[in-house]
Amino acid sequence: MSGVQSTYQVAELADHLEVRGVSRRDVEEALELIGKVRVLQADHASATRADLTRALMAGNVSLTPPATLAQARRLAGHRDALLATPVYTHDTLRALRGDTKTSSTRTWLTRRRDNHEVFTITHNGRTLIPAFQLDEQGRPRPELQPILEALSEAGITGWSLWTWLTSPTALLSGEVPEQLARRAPVRVHRAARRFAATAAA
Repeated sequence: MSGVQSTYQVAELADHLEVRGVSRRDVEEALELIGKVRVLQADHASATRADLTRALMAGNVSLTPPATLAQARRLAGHRDALLATPVYTHDTLRALRGDTKTSSTRTWLTRRRDNHEVFTITHNGRTLIPAFQLDEQGRPRPELQPILEALSEAGITGWSLWTWLTSPTALLSGEVPEQLARRAPVRVHRAARRFAATAAA
């Protein structure tokens, strides 16, 4: 840089910095140099991260934080617990309903799902229908429809929907929503709407 002086002063004012002892050109060149240095630093950091990743992988060091691993294990355990409860597939639901073809069951299920009368889960490429939402003839429990609708329209679907419906909740004094819905569907519907509002907030 031309004209660089041995001493300069920097004053921090309310809305800007004031530099004395250097020219405008010196300041502009210094700022340009800072930009180039930051690019080099970013390139170096990227290369360092890649080298570190390779070193950790070679040393069998987990790159996933322990808290993330623990959360994933809890989630997997919880899903395993849900999957251990009774569920139907298209074929087993067809047999329960007495449909002649699985395609008929699929069409029926799609219509019921679109109307929020039932919900399904996709797991390992298969459609699963949690059995609690159907009666002995494979018909949707009518008291669950407004509850499913309130939750689904708030974006609570899939595993989260299954979890809330089958787990004790403080909103119902520790009762399980799908069980209490048999006796007090209006109360469960109110709780579902409160839960949906909380989840959307």
